[in-house]
Amino acid sequence: MICKQISLEKHLKLYLQGLRRTPVHPQWLVFLYAHNTVAGFLRQLDGIVLDIGCGNRWIERELSHHCYYVGLDYPGTVALGYQGRPHLFGDGQSLPIKDASVEAVVMLDVLEHIPKPAKALAEAKRVLKPGGTLVIQVPFLYPLHDEPYDFQRWTEHGLNELMQNHGLECQRIESQGAPIETAAALGAIALAKAMLDALTNKRISLLLAPLLISAIPLLNIGGWLLARLTPSSRLMPLSYLVLAKKLQ
Repeated sequence: MICKQISLEKHLKLYLQGLRRTPVHPQWLVFLYAHNTVAGFLRQLDGIVLDIGCGNRWIERELSHHCYYVGLDYPGTVALGYQGRPHLFGDGQSLPIKDASVEAVVMLDVLEHIPKPAKALAEAKRVLKPGGTLVIQVPFLYPLHDEPYDFQRWTEHGLNELMQNHGLECQRIESQGAPIETAAALGAIALAKAMLDALTNKRISLLLAPLLISAIPLLNIGGWLLARLTPSSRLMPLSYLVLAKKLQ
């Protein structure tokens, strides 16, 4: 039954791929921030950029012509439904890269999947040149995913402490998603998961599918609109984006 559900999830991911930038997709609000905010950070980079957990290498398209892109991924991620095209295969906890050889390291939605994140940060620092840049994105309020390889979450303060402990200077930590948007995104994802479970297990609740499907875009659009009509807050973000520098 578990294998059947994983297979079904893979097919649904591929089917919904083209809808990820529309409110019909249950993770629309997640992708909205992930792309728009991260792209702004990426355009500031230059030199050799090492993308750990590169997936389909989408960030390569966002980099300036001053960058030389290197994508690295872990072989096991393909088994989870990701279509990676890395230049290198490797483990973020033991990078096959020389000391002080890259200007920037990017880890987007990767650190929470590494059993020993401290080792991954130590490796990122090792391969960075003095003054090099580290860009990290991690979820905060987000469902368990890619199980059993989902190990931790951090607050803004925890991330700042984590960087300092590894000789990295936190220059910016940006929360992504207003509280209302976070609540709406979690609601949309929960509805999609309920439909998936009903479909997999052939439950009678599958009769509610038309209602649940129509509720997803309403939640997404409603959350987005309400977030713009209410005061901003860092109370419960979807995720955090971190910009840090390797100290000289």
